[in-house]
Amino acid sequence: MARWLVILAGGRGERFWPLSRMMHPKQFLTLMGEHSMIRSTRDRVRPLIDPEHTFVVTGADYVNKVKANLPDVPPSHILGEPLGRNTAPSIAWAAARIQQLDPLATMLVLPSDHMIQQEHAFRQLVAKAMQTCENQGGFYTFGIVPTHAETGYGYIEPGGLPSPEGVRTVRRFIEKPPLEVAEAMMLAGQHLWNSGMFVFGVNELMESVARYLPDLFRGLVALMAEPEQLDVIFPELPQVSIDHGIMERAERVFVLPAEIGWDDVGTFAALARHLPRNDEQNAAKGHAIFVESQNVTAISEGPVVSFIGVQDLLVVATRDAVLILSPERSQDVRKVVQALKEAQHDHLL
Repeated sequence: MARWLVILAGGRGERFWPLSRMMHPKQFLTLMGEHSMIRSTRDRVRPLIDPEHTFVVTGADYVNKVKANLPDVPPSHILGEPLGRNTAPSIAWAAARIQQLDPLATMLVLPSDHMIQQEHAFRQLVAKAMQTCENQGGFYTFGIVPTHAETGYGYIEPGGLPSPEGVRTVRRFIEKPPLEVAEAMMLAGQHLWNSGMFVFGVNELMESVARYLPDLFRGLVALMAEPEQLDVIFPELPQVSIDHGIMERAERVFVLPAEIGWDDVGTFAALARHLPRNDEQNAAKGHAIFVESQNVTAISEGPVVSFIGVQDLLVVATRDAVLILSPERSQDVRKVVQALKEAQHDHLL
């Protein structure tokens, strides 16, 4: 019995255009620190799980990029999806492969593109979740203690009293709320952000897939029997998230409250929160000049970006594109990507 890591790395990163492109999405960008986000995710838990016990699920187009970023991960452990089918098929495919190698395995599932500042505290929580899972079974997630009313995340409502290890049962999962609901939950102080990070035993997961998602289970059985039929079988798998498909329906689901400096860095506004600022609250990643300007964030891959007499802006410049937006509209960058698709400007995607 061993502990395994599964990294989910199939996202397109459209909210990070123009830095993120179809063939170089967010998980391969170096947004913070010295390494790509996927490399940082793998390195973060290296003291707990070695690369040989790591699987990565990504898009078929990104397999070589994963190999380049994670050369220590066995190439046979990099699973390329011919078509994205959401997180339940991705996780269950990796689990089915791990089950073949280690039927008693416990697996940790991490998105490839999150930031965690307090890495030691995170590893302690992961070790606690995996040990508890090995001792008593069940499904575990990490609930982030909120720092503000956020409408872009799902929430978890814990139930009961914490165990001596600080583990709580999950009473319910809550969809991304409107602002007034998020503010009320923040004020009450009882809810946690759903981080999308999980721990479970591979056998218990596969049993739950068979119970709650039988079409997915049958498809995976067929895929394990005929892996050469991947391009035929995988696109026919049901498109469902692990939250809706398993976590919201399983009987023994637990949450570990986490204060670990977590951020999914889902938008440029989220990235901007972590950049150092000057006295006028301006921040730069790359070369920028600020003259009589306030609360401006500049991200440049080359061109010098200059500002005179402006405020409350976010500007991203690459060699072939410039994005200018109000920080509160950073969720809408996908609309630019959609407009480029409709205009058939494929060279900019």
